[in-house]
Amino acid sequence: MPTVLCYGDSNTWGYVPGSFGERYPRDVRWPARLAAALGAEWEVIAEGLNGRTATLDSPVAEGRNGLTYLAPCLYSHAPLDVVVIFLGTNDVSDRYRLSAGDVAAAVGRLVRVVKASETGPASSAPRVLVVCPPPFASDDPESGLTGAAEKTRRLGHWFREVCTALECELLDLDGVAAYSPIDGHHLDPDGHAAVARAVEERIRALVP
Repeated sequence: MPTVLCYGDSNTWGYVPGSFGERYPRDVRWPARLAAALGAEWEVIAEGLNGRTATLDSPVAEGRNGLTYLAPCLYSHAPLDVVVIFLGTNDVSDRYRLSAGDVAAAVGRLVRVVKASETGPASSAPRVLVVCPPPFASDDPESGLTGAAEKTRRLGHWFREVCTALECELLDLDGVAAYSPIDGHHLDPDGHAAVARAVEERIRALVP
């Protein structure tokens, strides 16, 4: 049975835009939609965490560093055919002071961990699909996202540079899915559906 790991943040977890920690029902979230589209012969594992970054510790919450948890997560769920990495939304926050290029490079570190993990079939490396977050429609200084809209518009370029260098697949969500206008950085049900469709298409190309 081919297995897909969806490694992400609150948009993989299913955070309801504008809420105080509410979560969409499982069938609304993009990993569950992906599982339904791929069919019963596939296993889809959702590993989403609110506030998760690619490589940085949060000053306000424990366990948000995606780099430190990734290797244990891979070995826990092995063997894995595809690892989908959908991170970067939290990394553009004011508190981390990262450029768009730094965010992409941080995600690239996760790609290297997957490629070196030998957690794919027969101790191979799983295939990697990096998902670049869509641009923010506007800034949200109250949420610590001053200047984030412009920064997120540059992510696609830098993610493409990193993925080309690391020879992994890239799905840029700019023009594919949009964050909810309610808060500007979480997916609504339409966004979850769009992400699931786009990821399914890429996965079927990766694992015929």
